[in-house]
Amino acid sequence: MQQTNNISPQKITKPLARFTTFIEKLLANQGGYLSDALYTFQPHNDNFKLQPTSKESVPRLRWLILGREHYFETSKDYPIANKRDLKQALLFDDSKAPFEGITLQHVERINEQSHRVTFWVINPKIIEALPSRPWLILPESYILAKALTKNIKLATVEAINKTLFMSNTGQGVISGIKSQQTSTIENFSFSTGSPFTQKSEEYLNVLSTEFASFLQAGLKSLNVSQLQGFLIKAKKIKWKNYPWQQASLITVSVFSLYITLSSAWLFFEQHQIDQQLTEQTSAVNQALTMQKQHQKQIRWQKQLTAPLLTKEPFWNVWPVVLESISIGATIKAIHYKKSQITLQGTADKAVRATDILAKLSGNRYVVQASFSKPVRKYRGKEEFSIHFNFSDAEFDADIVKETVQQQQGGSHAAAK
Repeated sequence: MQQTNNISPQKITKPLARFTTFIEKLLANQGGYLSDALYTFQPHNDNFKLQPTSKESVPRLRWLILGREHYFETSKDYPIANKRDLKQALLFDDSKAPFEGITLQHVERINEQSHRVTFWVINPKIIEALPSRPWLILPESYILAKALTKNIKLATVEAINKTLFMSNTGQGVISGIKSQQTSTIENFSFSTGSPFTQKSEEYLNVLSTEFASFLQAGLKSLNVSQLQGFLIKAKKIKWKNYPWQQASLITVSVFSLYITLSSAWLFFEQHQIDQQLTEQTSAVNQALTMQKQHQKQIRWQKQLTAPLLTKEPFWNVWPVVLESISIGATIKAIHYKKSQITLQGTADKAVRATDILAKLSGNRYVVQASFSKPVRKYRGKEEFSIHFNFSDAEFDADIVKETVQQQQGGSHAAAK
């Protein structure tokens, strides 16, 4: 099944035309034309017109068309087939112009064995007088020749401030400005060896109103490869003429000033730091003193708590002692040695020492209760010495309180 394409060619060509116009305007803003004055290309009715620049707004040009009156033009044929050898030969050819200057050149092949080279030599003062050095300089006659068709033998171009004659001969395109010696196209054709013709198809007369569009047509016919001989090299610096002494003095002065300012700044910063350290010294010393006192108190506290870590509390003995007293024992001494308690005392006539040992053994806080010495009778009473250890169980405060109350109650009854 055949599928038709409904895209119109106009829809494709219109965006392409707009893009081409945009590129042309962008390039035109970067270039100019130098003749009696400096002109710039300004858009005008889908084309461009030449607009003179003012001293207040001088553009920075990237490319420039140079008027015919500002350069010397000549053309030579070289019987050299290899283009690389031709470039080497051109380095030793000094007969390009009656004066030295910036040389532009265009190389074209005549046949298999020879090339034709056209030279344009520019006075360097013209380039130095420009507000900025362009990268690309195009001779006016070269651009106008590109706009001519091959059947044109003679042409008269009415420029802004001059009349330019051009002839297409066997030696290439030759151009010249109208002067007293060559006041007509006939005189120019005879002087250049070009046969004068009255045929309209071989003669072209460009009016001044058509000059800008004629330049534009010549520019559009150029390609990138044809611009190689018109690129301007960067201006070489003459190091011998460079003011080294003044530059050295300026450099030393600037460097000395930098060292002085940087030293002053560093001295100021050091002074600020020293002042801050001085202000913080008292606070730092006070903090260190407090820290030493705190550490000293910690060491003293450790020394105080050290005995408590190894000693058993003595108050745990009293509930046990009170139990033995409650059944008729009289306690004479209590000894504490290596976590062992020793009770020394006498038993009343109503009880025996074994009863007191049994009472102590029945206490849940006491372990390993036994006589440490034999029981001895004295005046009807039994003297005893019982030693024991405490268990790991914690003392109950209520039981201790009850034991104390019982002992107090027994003492009051005995007194009555």
